[in-house]
Amino acid sequence: MSVIATLELLPNDGLTVTALRSLDFVVPGEWNNTTRFEALVAQVAGSDSPALAAEVRRRALALEANDPRWSRAMRAYQLVDTVDQMAAATAAASKVGSLFGGKLGFLEQFTPKPETTQSLDAGAKLVAELLAFGLMNGMPTGTDSLARFVVALGDYGKYDLMRMASWVVYDGLLPLGPDFVRIISTTFRELADSALTDNKAFASLADQLPGDTAGDKRAFVIEAIDTTGEWVQSFITDKGLTQDKVMSQLKGTFSLAEGSMDVVAAAIDASTAYYSHTGVQTVARGLARQATQELRDEVWERYVAGL
Repeated sequence: MSVIATLELLPNDGLTVTALRSLDFVVPGEWNNTTRFEALVAQVAGSDSPALAAEVRRRALALEANDPRWSRAMRAYQLVDTVDQMAAATAAASKVGSLFGGKLGFLEQFTPKPETTQSLDAGAKLVAELLAFGLMNGMPTGTDSLARFVVALGDYGKYDLMRMASWVVYDGLLPLGPDFVRIISTTFRELADSALTDNKAFASLADQLPGDTAGDKRAFVIEAIDTTGEWVQSFITDKGLTQDKVMSQLKGTFSLAEGSMDVVAAAIDASTAYYSHTGVQTVARGLARQATQELRDEVWERYVAGL
């Protein structure tokens, strides 16, 4: 399925959308749940012309058909929202119907992940972000792309910033505490190489990581975690994020009062697909931007040629 078709099948409401909206206090005004490609074109082109949107859509579809990096970037985001998470979400929905209002006992179904598993999952999402960044910017994944990625984090906005904010809160701060980057890094340092290859998310991404052996790939992941850590800590400090602050905000949206922080994190992780949801939006916006730029360049060339 194309990136545009996937975008336009994203839900407009539900648990994932609510989980993302609940973090507006962290990155206020950055994220809207855009599920129409025409709306993305209007954002990047500054025009809501139907004719322009139709032409950009045509070019974007051609770009994706001729260059597999766009679908590969989308797939990187989708891979880290695993099948077992979606199965858990279905089971939860069948039992309680909703996370909204009242004490529905939703959290009783969930137990927190072991720290090692949580660290592996959080690390996999960060690696997926790095891989998708390299693919969309036309660069191979390696030390150079890692350096550029860390610089780019400072300019993240919209879907990218909301995704990273969600990663910080839902995959790091709530389940592991404020020192979660160090915990994740330490976990990877202490792992046997086989633990990495046995992890479903990493196994699916491994062929895209630099290095010939599992040890080489693990070393690159550790470098990525450590290099990103400074931005993460600055983000937490700048936003004044603490576990208690986040929990007080979430309790205003979800029925979470009866759950501990790691259980809350496990429930949200199992019941939402925030990474793939915002990842699809990011890739679709990148396609819209490149298609729009190509159209502008073509129009300019024609103008110059006619002088």
